[in-house]
Amino acid sequence: MSPWRVIVFLAPLCPICQDYTLFLNELERRWSEDPVEWVGVFPGEEVSEQHMVQFALTYGIQFPLVQDSGWVDILKARWTPEVFVLDEDNNVHYRGRVNDYYYALGKHRAQPRSHDLRDAVDALLAGGSPRDSVTTAIGCPID
Repeated sequence: MSPWRVIVFLAPLCPICQDYTLFLNELERRWSEDPVEWVGVFPGEEVSEQHMVQFALTYGIQFPLVQDSGWVDILKARWTPEVFVLDEDNNVHYRGRVNDYYYALGKHRAQPRSHDLRDAVDALLAGGSPRDSVTTAIGCPID
């Protein structure tokens, strides 16, 4: 296992998740040579393997996508997309949004101004701590 794991909660029909795949793919490529493992988690029993395969194909996701096996409850995840950065012992070092592209439901900027996940992981890779360890995710609620 890598020293750092990014867990991102996703939903196949959430338009905000769909929009954020561009940023997620970019960050996954950014850290491809670093000790960062990615996992996309789909909560809900109604999400099938076919849904996840189609999501990966449609949005070019290269990291593993899995059905939730208890992570929603363990991490108390509330939104899709919501990201968590964990260490090898599953301690949370960052929780929240990918960036501030969406600033309210249905409202987004032309470009993000704050790159929260990127800044948090970069700080951890450099041996430091994230400036903000918790931010507020905007997205579709996890039932």
